[in-house]
Amino acid sequence: MSTKQGSPRKRALLVWVAAFLVVAVAGLWLRAGNTAARAGSPPPDNPQFTGTAVNESFPVADQIGRPVVAAPAQATDWMILVEEDWEGGFDDSVWTAIDRNGATDGEYKWGVRNVTNPLNSGQRSAWSIGGGADGQGLNPADDGYPKGVDSWLIYGPFSLSGASDAELSFTYSFEADAGDTFSVLLSTNGANWTGVQSNNGGDGTWQARNLALDDFAGEPAVYLAFRFASDNSGDPAKNAAFVDDIALRGNFGDKAYLPHIQLQPTLTPTNTPIPPTATPTATPPPAGRFEDNFGQDISGWEARRSTSNAAFVVGHRDDLDGGRQGALELRVLNTNSFVLVSPLVPAKKPPYNIEVVAKLKETKDRQMYGIVFGGDWNGGACTTPKPTNCFTRYYELRVQYRNTGGQQFQELKLVRVDGHDANGEPVGVILQDWIRGGGVFPDDWVEIDIYVQANGIITLYWNGKYIAEKQDTALINQPYFGLLLITKENDNARVKYDYIKID
Repeated sequence: MSTKQGSPRKRALLVWVAAFLVVAVAGLWLRAGNTAARAGSPPPDNPQFTGTAVNESFPVADQIGRPVVAAPAQATDWMILVEEDWEGGFDDSVWTAIDRNGATDGEYKWGVRNVTNPLNSGQRSAWSIGGGADGQGLNPADDGYPKGVDSWLIYGPFSLSGASDAELSFTYSFEADAGDTFSVLLSTNGANWTGVQSNNGGDGTWQARNLALDDFAGEPAVYLAFRFASDNSGDPAKNAAFVDDIALRGNFGDKAYLPHIQLQPTLTPTNTPIPPTATPTATPPPAGRFEDNFGQDISGWEARRSTSNAAFVVGHRDDLDGGRQGALELRVLNTNSFVLVSPLVPAKKPPYNIEVVAKLKETKDRQMYGIVFGGDWNGGACTTPKPTNCFTRYYELRVQYRNTGGQQFQELKLVRVDGHDANGEPVGVILQDWIRGGGVFPDDWVEIDIYVQANGIITLYWNGKYIAEKQDTALINQPYFGLLLITKENDNARVKYDYIKID
């Protein structure tokens, strides 16, 4: 199925490529020829797809004759132009699958198969040899790839006119002999292709990767392709290439962001109980873009709400963790408790996008971190455990770690909080009950994105993957936000927040 959306982030210059499908659903999905694109989350923080630079001359006459899918009419920063997870099957009106060698050595094209991709919860992926007269009968569980394959999967042309940046994200598995190749390619004319090629064989491990498309931003016509090619000896024990979770994003905004909000230093956070803080000013700074990477400190961030019995710690970590340095760390020491921290800075009015990067530490089943947005504050005192002036109504996105049945994954739940009980526990309306995000190991960093529109539509993304979309017609249109840590039956939860951005 396909969607559209966007977000800001520049990557190192590499040549690019892609492929994707479009299934339309009530204006939120893109079809070829449909110019609608939807704003949303930034590109996920995946490593770049690397390999050998490659150039190919391959005119694709049928593709060149297709009309260009227009760029969005309205500039809205990052947009997801197309997203594909293959759960709806292969749509040959959107994708073009070609065996470049024709009938020589048999016809093998890209096709869709049921395979296990541990990076998502879907059932299907595109297989580089799963289509064509000879490939359609193959089974990934039993069959390897033959010699002489040159299988292309192509989308386009589409327009990046007006885009200042573009990026492709995808997951893939590559298992082949050395010398056989998996490539991601790009063309501006449907004939001359340039891109990045992996020819080290691969071990079949699923990987999530990005490819920076900066060099093609502004181009009026762009073509994308995934390619698998084998030499004169195939391998009956290896599966060639799979591709899944494709998302193409372009930044069509003018990059004229409002100034960053400067957070004023406060006293070093302390262990619970947190001492009362001075009454915040009732005249907050102007709302605008907010960004904090917690690189040096957590100035302004304090505990604002918790359960009555919560024992917690709020602090800053400056150690290096998985390539990231500087984090806001929360700990909740007892069971059935939570703490909400916030800088009490107003964010933008909808539409806006929230991007958060976080990691649960020493994970236990059903421990949760979370994001609060749309929160209220009347300018009065705002301190734990149960303030009456702030965060009395808000939205709460909970992200729960599960370790069950041999599987480790995260799931998401979206709630509109309308009040709190005597113990300070939130009470409200479930907008989206628990829904699986994707597989995760205990020490993985995860990116969560929330896109909020003025009409109350709230869209959720987990590691760049579309998860769910809900509409609250009674939208709480308030500007304050925060971060959460929650325990249930297991105590001593710990989370590190590396980054938060709202724009």
